[in-house]
Amino acid sequence: MGRRFKDMSTPEQQYAARQAPALRRMAHSAEQEAERQQMTADVYGRRDRDYSDPAKARAEREADRLRQRGRSLRATAKRAESEAAPKKRGWFR
Repeated sequence: MGRRFKDMSTPEQQYAARQAPALRRMAHSAEQEAERQQMTADVYGRRDRDYSDPAKARAEREADRLRQRGRSLRATAKRAESEAAPKKRGWFR
């Protein structure tokens, strides 16, 4: 009977396993939106250029923000998947 519970995942691990794909989808959509914003910024000029018109520079800032959000969501998904892996429980591990 003790062996049966050894490899079971906890409710927290089950929840993390369900959340990881959703986080990856959110990261993908954020990266796609960042690419769209970057295309808008490229129309107005070169990258890292200081624009005098704040409306034109907004696309570049928004693209950077969305890229950062995508990276953080992917890191959260990776952490959730690593926590979701069933941990071996025993005396010598």
